[in-house]
Amino acid sequence: MPRRTNTRERLIETAADLFLRQGYAHTGVNEIMQRAQTTSGSFYHFFPTKEDLVLAVVDHIGESLDTGVFSADLAAVTDPVERVFGVVDSYRRHLADNDFTLGSPLGTLAAELSDSHPQVRERLAALFTRWIDHMEVLLEDAGNRLPGDLDRRALADFILSAVEGAAVQARARRSLAPFDATAAGLRRHLGALASTPKAAAAPETRPRPAPASRSSRADWRAW
Repeated sequence: MPRRTNTRERLIETAADLFLRQGYAHTGVNEIMQRAQTTSGSFYHFFPTKEDLVLAVVDHIGESLDTGVFSADLAAVTDPVERVFGVVDSYRRHLADNDFTLGSPLGTLAAELSDSHPQVRERLAALFTRWIDHMEVLLEDAGNRLPGDLDRRALADFILSAVEGAAVQARARRSLAPFDATAAGLRRHLGALASTPKAAAAPETRPRPAPASRSSRADWRAW
């Protein structure tokens, strides 16, 4: 049975789908209202401008990041390094499930809006930082599986760049081959690091990012 959504949630989910499929600039407010089956009065009650709506879409993607890509489900994976690849696999599923019509939500919006919408750019930059925060925690959970003097934050940043770039290539080529090649390269890299002699001291752990409050809509297209 389809879950129920209120008007604001329906507008956000509809806009997210349209922005990522056909672009922000090529999506009009009237099309969003028609697809969401709502009125102009309802739309402008929640979102005085189209930019207010895209900012809400970015926040919606951020919730999906917290409760989808980096969800508690990863805790069921016993191998800490495999948790890293659970995140990588969520990108792969997103590409495959949408037949390559959707790329990375963060990357797609950043590519189109970073220059023209400073507020959106700043919000997206904060989400990329949050992505790195989450990945750094996963790498710290690996403990002595990785060298103690390894810069885990730099590695988290590298993994983000690798999977975002791979998602762009996979979408352009309509093939998972470039993504799978990148994932295999990341496995080799982490495997080589795991076989490096460990430093005596384990890295100091940092607090986990605070989990976002779970909501029924924080699941954008099964990230």
